[in-house]
Amino acid sequence: MPVKLSNTSDHQRCEEMFIHLTPKGAVVPYSLCKDEDGNYWVAAKGGLFKFNQHGDKVLFERKNDFPKKISAYCQVLNHNKTVIFFVFFSSYNFKPYYVVHAFAEDQQCLTELRIFDLDGHILHEQFIDGKIQSLAVTSEGEVFSTKQMQGEDSIISKMNLDCPLGWEEVISEDEYAFQTLCVYDSNTLVVSTCSLPINMYSKQFIRIIDIPSRKIVRTFSSSGKKDGEVYFPRSIKRYKDGILVLDKTGRIQEFSLSGEFVRTAAQIDAYLGNGFIVSDEEAIIACSGIVVSKEQESICDDWIEKIALDGSKWVPRPVKIGENES
Repeated sequence: MPVKLSNTSDHQRCEEMFIHLTPKGAVVPYSLCKDEDGNYWVAAKGGLFKFNQHGDKVLFERKNDFPKKISAYCQVLNHNKTVIFFVFFSSYNFKPYYVVHAFAEDQQCLTELRIFDLDGHILHEQFIDGKIQSLAVTSEGEVFSTKQMQGEDSIISKMNLDCPLGWEEVISEDEYAFQTLCVYDSNTLVVSTCSLPINMYSKQFIRIIDIPSRKIVRTFSSSGKKDGEVYFPRSIKRYKDGILVLDKTGRIQEFSLSGEFVRTAAQIDAYLGNGFIVSDEEAIIACSGIVVSKEQESICDDWIEKIALDGSKWVPRPVKIGENES
C-alpha cells in the first residue's frame, strides 16, 4: 500500500538544518554529544567528527573509508573527570576531558572503542567482542554498555574510564534484549528493552535498574504509538527530574522516573531521528533518511537539526514530488 507523502520530510531540509553532515562525509549519524567548549561531536558510519559551536566548521575528523562496512549504532559521549579537591589545586590538576567513541564492523562482530582528548589525540583504544548498541557514563566515569543480540543472553556491562581495560557484567536477561541506555544518576540506569525474537512485532518497555543491587526495580510504558507508549526507542536522556525518550515514531516523550507519561515534548517525522541531546531547552537530533532534493532527485541525506522542547512539531511545507519549490 502506498505511503502518503510527507509535507515536512520528503523535501531536503536545507533551510531547517543546523549542520548538513552529508557533504562532510558524516553519513548515517547515530549519536552526538556536546563538549565543555560548546563543540559538537558526531559518531556516524562515516566516522567521528567534531564541529564548532556554530556547526559551520569541522575541527577534527577521523573518517571511515568504507562506511557501508560499519555496523549500526556507533556511539560517542563525553565525560569531564576531575581530581578530588580540585578547588585547592591549580588548573593543571584536572584530568583530561574524555571523548569516547565506539564503532563496529558489520561482518567482524568486533567493536573498536577509543578514548580521545578534546584535541582528538587517542588516549586509549581496545577491541570488544560483539557490537555495541548503546553507551552511557556516570559522573564518576563508569561507562555502561549494551550490545546487539548475538547469543542467548542480553547483558549490560560496565568499566571505568580510570582503568578502561576490563568489562564487568552488571545484569543479564534471556527473555528480552537490553537496548538504549541512559544514566539517570550514579545509582540509577534507565534502559529500553525489546522482547525476543527482535522483529517488527516485538514489544518494548522502559525499565529502571538500581546499579548497587543490580536489579530491575520498575517497568513502565508499553509498546505502541499512542501517548505514553514507546515504539522502538532510539535514544533516552535525563531531563530535569525525569527522562525524554525518542522513538521511531519521531516523538520525544517526557516521562517521570516513576513511569507517568508527562507530555510529548517535541515531534519530528517518523524513522528519521537516530539520537539526540538536550541543550538550552532544545533537542538537537541526528537525522538520516531519503529525501527529495531541489533537483527533484531522491537522495540519502544526513543532518543535525534543533527543535524546541515546548511541544513543537516540524512545520509543514507545500512540497510535492515533480514540482519545483516556490
